[in-house]
Amino acid sequence: MKFICIVLAFAGIYVIDVNAQINACWKLISVKNYYSLGIQNNGTLWGWGKNDKRQLGDGSDQNKSLPAEVDPSKKWKSVYSGYNHSLGIKSDGSLWGWGLNENGQLGNGTNFTKIYPVQIDHSNWKSVSAGEYHSLAIKENGTLWAWGSNEEGQLGDGTTDDKNKPIKIGNARWKFITAGFNYSMGIQEDGTLWGWGNNEDGQLGSDQFKYSTIPVRIGYSKWKYITSGFDYTLGIQADGSLWAWGYNEFGQLGDKSNRDKDFPVRIGHSKWKMVAAGEYHSLGIQEDGSLWGWGKNNSGQVGDGTQVNKNLPVLLDHSQWKTVSAGFEHSIGIKEDGSLWGWGRNDYGELGFGIEFSRNIPTQISTCAVKH
Repeated sequence: MKFICIVLAFAGIYVIDVNAQINACWKLISVKNYYSLGIQNNGTLWGWGKNDKRQLGDGSDQNKSLPAEVDPSKKWKSVYSGYNHSLGIKSDGSLWGWGLNENGQLGNGTNFTKIYPVQIDHSNWKSVSAGEYHSLAIKENGTLWAWGSNEEGQLGDGTTDDKNKPIKIGNARWKFITAGFNYSMGIQEDGTLWGWGNNEDGQLGSDQFKYSTIPVRIGYSKWKYITSGFDYTLGIQADGSLWAWGYNEFGQLGDKSNRDKDFPVRIGHSKWKMVAAGEYHSLGIQEDGSLWGWGKNNSGQVGDGTQVNKNLPVLLDHSQWKTVSAGFEHSIGIKEDGSLWGWGRNDYGELGFGIEFSRNIPTQISTCAVKH
């Protein structure tokens, strides 16, 4: 039997297919510029939301308001959404890219947009990150590679020349990287934090320079997690403490102010498992699995039921959350049971509900039972 739930709300009437909410089976999500990418437990790759630059990789330029299967090969282990380009790694370690490529950010040796995933390299890749117009990746041996736009030195090779193929950056071994908007940050295997590229708003965590074309060490602490927003950064130190720095007009740093910070400042005293930085809003999961949000909230992207900015982390849900990702004005998260949830702006279908109404609290998205 098929059940349809009709929900009356101030914005109108929402019709939600309850049958499409069962069989939750998502393991990874990445969102950015009004679009979303996700990998199900079976390794299939899915995309939804804005698609004007072919960033969904389904061969079209049409927006998708429901998750659409990009590749049924069941071989994807990670995916990362940038401003208008996307990157992914398959289970065999091969690196792939699709979407906008004007600055060589796909890394396939051309500057032509790709409507489907194209293979960049056969090597064993471990992780990848897509910024505005540049890309970073780490191989299994820990070496760092970069390509794409380099006008602010965000590739870290000592130049400001764009690259349309991956180039090796130094000889250090890295364990974590994040590509922001014209800047980059990473954590080396010894836990030290490094930054390079644009630093006009303090997003690199130092007031000693406006930009750097090579990685510069930031402080002496040991770090385990780092994520970049538009021009601000969030990081978790080895002891689980949360720190933030950079641009802070909307309270996205979470330090109870709206002032920019040139150095990392500690946010509260809780222990954190992971954090996500969007354009100007932030999300995080504490070690107890609870979900928190703060920063710009004009579209309900913080998820607290309001559209009021928050300059301190606010509790959204006590449930057990596995991972979360913050886009420009929307948010997507996965609970430990594999269910997929979304909130915030939905003008392009980026929440994946099939109806283009925004949400200001986490709302379950259609999962494996989506019917096309």
